[in-house]
Amino acid sequence: MATLEPFATMTGTLDFKMQGKMPAGLRLDAHFAGTMVSEHWDGEVAVSGIDYVTVRGDGIAELAIRASMGEGDDVVSYEATGRQTPEGIVETLYFQTASEKFAFLNGAVGVGTGSVEGQTLTLEIFLVKH
Repeated sequence: MATLEPFATMTGTLDFKMQGKMPAGLRLDAHFAGTMVSEHWDGEVAVSGIDYVTVRGDGIAELAIRASMGEGDDVVSYEATGRQTPEGIVETLYFQTASEKFAFLNGAVGVGTGSVEGQTLTLEIFLVKH
C-alpha cells in the first residue's frame, strides 16, 4: 500500500497577471517566488515559477505549474498539475534534476496540499512511497 512521506513546506508570494476570458474559462498567470524548508537540506532554499491558472465556469481552478527550487549544482525543476477548490489546493508533482544530492527525486511523485490567502501560497509537499 502506498504511503505519504513528508518532504517539504513551501511558502511563497504570488503575482497575478490576468490573461482574460478563454474558451476553457478565465485565464491568469500566477508568478511565484518564495522558500522551501525540508529535512533533506539545511535551512531554506529558494523556489520560483509560474502557475498557469484556468478558472472554470463552476469556480474550480485548473493548475499547471512549472518551477524550480535550489541553486547552483542542486537545482531541482518540477512540473505539477492540480486543482484549487474552496477547500484548498491539491497538486501532483514530478521532479527532474542533475544534482547527485537530489537524484532520488527523478523517480519520485509528489503530492502537495495547501492554500492561498491573498497573495500568499502555502504548500505541504509529500512523496508517495510504495
